[in-house]
Amino acid sequence: MKIEEIDRVIERYAEERKHETREVAQEHFLAYAYLVCRAGEVEQFMKSTRSLVGYYVDSLSLFDNPFRNSRAHWLLFMLLWFFFSIYMILDDALYVVGIVNLTGTIIFSKSLWGIIWSEWLETSLLIAYYRELIDFIDGQQQARAPLAEAAKAPRGQ
Repeated sequence: MKIEEIDRVIERYAEERKHETREVAQEHFLAYAYLVCRAGEVEQFMKSTRSLVGYYVDSLSLFDNPFRNSRAHWLLFMLLWFFFSIYMILDDALYVVGIVNLTGTIIFSKSLWGIIWSEWLETSLLIAYYRELIDFIDGQQQARAPLAEAAKAPRGQ
């Protein structure tokens, strides 16, 4: 199978998992694997899917952390600007400008925090769904291992 097809299956599982229970999404994933692959290719499909999902978990954990991007830096800048606005409020000549800046800073920081928080939740859920898929694939491979050994063993007379 091509990586694009495996990627589509993984994304389909994650999308279905958002709307359905784990068991339903896993049954559909397994049904799709058996429909698309031939009998000998299912094991390779599972191995390829597991390695790609493992890569995605590592990638999302490392690079797509919303607290490490430019929005978090803007949020820190808003915190500094908040204190500067309070300083301007304390000065009688800059009182009105300080009030306007403080209000804008609070509003913008609140919306920026909402964006960062929702991205963090979405990324965390996606990582959790991917880890569920890894556990499911590992369980399927362990369940199939005794069957494969029994099929390879010579039959006694």
